[in-house]
Amino acid sequence: MNEEIDEYDIYHQDFTTVSEWEVFVARLEEVINEWHLSKSVLKRFPEYTKKWITKSEEIKFRGIQFTFSYHMLEPVKNTNDVEYTDDQSLLSELQKGLWESASKFMEDVDGSPFPVSNWFGLKRYLMLCSSSPLVDGSIIKIVMSSVNIAFGNVDCSVPLFVKIREHWQNVYLGVYEDNDYKTSFDTIHLKRISNHCSHLNGLMSLFKSKIASPIALDAVLISAKLCYELKDSDTFSWKQRNNSNEFLSIDGFDVKKLIELPFGAEKNPIHSACLNAIWPQFRESAIVDSSTFSDIDPIMAPTWTITLKLRNNIQCQLSEIIDKMMSLLDERNLLMDILGLSKSLGLVNPLHKITEAPITISKLVKAAIGQNTSVTEFKGPITDDLLMPLLYYVFPDAIENSNFPYPDRLDLESKQSEGSESKLCSYIKTSPEDGLVWRLSVTAIRLLDAGGLPYLAHFWYEFVQELQYRWEHRILLPG
Repeated sequence: MNEEIDEYDIYHQDFTTVSEWEVFVARLEEVINEWHLSKSVLKRFPEYTKKWITKSEEIKFRGIQFTFSYHMLEPVKNTNDVEYTDDQSLLSELQKGLWESASKFMEDVDGSPFPVSNWFGLKRYLMLCSSSPLVDGSIIKIVMSSVNIAFGNVDCSVPLFVKIREHWQNVYLGVYEDNDYKTSFDTIHLKRISNHCSHLNGLMSLFKSKIASPIALDAVLISAKLCYELKDSDTFSWKQRNNSNEFLSIDGFDVKKLIELPFGAEKNPIHSACLNAIWPQFRESAIVDSSTFSDIDPIMAPTWTITLKLRNNIQCQLSEIIDKMMSLLDERNLLMDILGLSKSLGLVNPLHKITEAPITISKLVKAAIGQNTSVTEFKGPITDDLLMPLLYYVFPDAIENSNFPYPDRLDLESKQSEGSESKLCSYIKTSPEDGLVWRLSVTAIRLLDAGGLPYLAHFWYEFVQELQYRWEHRILLPG
């Protein structure tokens, strides 16, 4: 006799609840639609620059953080976009890019964040990259199936890649699909190179076997490039141009040391250097390269090129000192507070002086003009032995037979146009070299870098005092 089984004892799975995998696929579709990458709305541009534009979104699946990004070459400005007429236009563009990548592999890296654009000649592509390496085969299959489903549901018009294996291996799986064809962009990473693939003769045999032509093939044209990359540049000494403050010495004022602004990178800005030995084109019978003998000698290469890759966030001395000067725009301290004049004049609390009884205006006036016996003589951080040469450099007419007179003619930089007169460079704000404003700017920025804000404040105070004296006595201000 069969026992009756209660239906509530049977485990039921609620298939109406959205699973994590479905959420992952839906999120991929949502991002692709937000970026307007379906075939119906995608726009094409006739010309592109070499600058890449990137958009990215963060997606999480099975505890793994993914970065879903879209990379596209920036179109040339003032060019009209062209609509794709059908799938054949998209497919022909991909095929053209593949052919160009095969014929232009001699060129250096195109600046894309991922090398797939250089390998397959792509002007735009999607990339799904995990924060941790994807080495589990089951997870790779699930992610690739999700990518294929999302790609088909939104009718995506851009190849989509997934980065797998260890990040340093640069292994990618890509897909593109239309109504008639499906293209797979697959890469492999060999642990070791096969013997027949280690020389040109073996590669030529492999190439001809893949073609499997029933008739004899013509001579194959070959292009070759050998790359020698130097990455460990930190082991080499970097001769840094030190920022010399010898002009602050009272032994002798040297203008050359004053106007010599700090320049150059603080550390080695070169990340790597790549030397390329290139044979642009030759017939397969012109050079022998086998397992026992090789004619490919880098010294005999007809073309050599070198490529330098710079580091990110390079710290340069000139830009840093200019940033210091520009940061003064946000300075809120008063000049008197920086130099301590408020304390020396008894004006630590000006409101107290106004509200105290009785109000003695003469006391404030005497303190301001230095007639009060309780006021000490002002002395700034710059010594007189250094301050006077600096002022005589900025105002050379203050003394006779100055060693640093203004030039007889102060001219701004001008540019000469073809068939026209020279015009002033109006695209920048500048002043004549070695003039008053030029000398003041150079001296101020050097003092700010050498002694900080108190040095600059002291020099500015003396500069304004000189301007006030000349204004009151109607003295001409040259330069």
